[in-house]
Amino acid sequence: MISRKRFAIVAAATATILALAGCASGGEDSPAAAPEGGGEPTPGGTLRVLEQAQPTGFDPVQVFSSTSMPVTYSALYGQFLVPDPDTGVYECGLCESFTTEDGGATWEVVTREGLTFTDGTAFDAEAIKYNWDRIKDPANGSASAGIASQIDHIEIVDERTAKIVMVVPNPGFMGLMPIYALQWIASPTALEKGTEEFNKNPIGAGPFVFDSWIPNGVVKLTKNPDYYDAPRPYLDALEIQGVPDNAQRLNALISGGADLIMNSDASIFAEGTAAGFIETNYTFNGGIGFMLNTSKPPFDDIRARNALAYALDLEQLSDAVTKGYPSVPETLFTEDSPFYADIPLQTHDAKKAQKLFDELAAEGTPVEFAYTVFPGPGQTVFDALQAQLSTYENVTVTADQRDTSEQGVVGTTGDYQALTSSLAFSDPASRLWATLHGDAERTNYSRIDDPELNEALDAAVAATDVEEQKKHWATVQELLAELDPYILYQQFFNGTLSTDKVNGIVMYGYTTPAAANLWLQQ
Repeated sequence: MISRKRFAIVAAATATILALAGCASGGEDSPAAAPEGGGEPTPGGTLRVLEQAQPTGFDPVQVFSSTSMPVTYSALYGQFLVPDPDTGVYECGLCESFTTEDGGATWEVVTREGLTFTDGTAFDAEAIKYNWDRIKDPANGSASAGIASQIDHIEIVDERTAKIVMVVPNPGFMGLMPIYALQWIASPTALEKGTEEFNKNPIGAGPFVFDSWIPNGVVKLTKNPDYYDAPRPYLDALEIQGVPDNAQRLNALISGGADLIMNSDASIFAEGTAAGFIETNYTFNGGIGFMLNTSKPPFDDIRARNALAYALDLEQLSDAVTKGYPSVPETLFTEDSPFYADIPLQTHDAKKAQKLFDELAAEGTPVEFAYTVFPGPGQTVFDALQAQLSTYENVTVTADQRDTSEQGVVGTTGDYQALTSSLAFSDPASRLWATLHGDAERTNYSRIDDPELNEALDAAVAATDVEEQKKHWATVQELLAELDPYILYQQFFNGTLSTDKVNGIVMYGYTTPAAANLWLQQ
């Protein structure tokens, strides 16, 4: 078998401009409409998929991450927005257009004419407003409440048109959509019946409809015969199960218990391809690492953040997490990005670290913090972190054990000191502005607010020339290394391992692969 890889391609200078000007409707020429591999798609068959998270329900407000259950959710709800794999420009899937004419102060969303949910409810402007208002409502505890609360209010212009009025202008709002639950639009009629009833029969407008779900077991979905983008979907059915343990997913693939597994672990990709399976992968810019809450002690003091960054041998820590597979992102952008700059993100210097730890302790504020641990690889990360810090004086880390249900929410609420999070991105204009700018309060989970960084981010987003953009993104990278709100120790992958019978897999960022495009060689 041949290992296939798709690497991150950052949008060129025109990407942001085109995104702001609008997005084309999906169709036969759109990225979502181009299944790859194996020739002409063959209809039929049931695909067995293992994802990285077990659903606790299907209400979009319950979704933690767009990459944790991408097949399940793109199957049920379709893809509202789809990024072009080559440019990073977002195009409409379930919408007709998504535009701003005032730099992100307001956005106009137009839905597809005649589109309905599988229960017959209209997929219209009211449905958009209903779903996004629910995600915004703090009473629902959505992990996507941060991005949704950037919306001040939604006005219904006409049956198919919703006007999104932002709290503050956000030129990258559309590019954030696929990262969060706003991507998934469910039937208001079904949601009105309450979460318990909705989880028994979730309703979307996607290529598949709900058949059954065994909690902690298999979700079965069957083909939606009325899907708007015929002849998709090609499969008769999907059987999906969430398995958090990376090795268990790989073992199931090897033993014949699955046809395709989702994966974001570098070592599992290496083992899987060595075993003869096909890798389809998207490597993001940025990566995964420690996110430090800069709004509360000890990390409201830049010296504490710098001390931790100097103290950690990231190669060693990454090796512990990835079983020795080299994975530390040394620069903010990958080398194939037009914005790549050889500016180190972090430097390991034990002497500088100890000096800062001692300095803070002498002032009566030794570095003492809790690392928030969720079920899964979090314990491995904590053990590696604690082992390294135990070699220093005047620094203490403890484990803050949390339930999976709190994953994502603690970052939104700020109820943490340090945790593992993502600073991964394909489109820097949307992701970095929303994550690092002081005005992007609701999605700036590290709470970093630095005037110089804000100015550089604004300049990078506003620039239209590639070289000018590159200059400003280099400044952002330099400041990121100085301020240390994130300490990245692992590249972020979104990919699959599959048998050679699985076709139509295209990875181009978040919420992929698209369920509608998958097919089996019969």
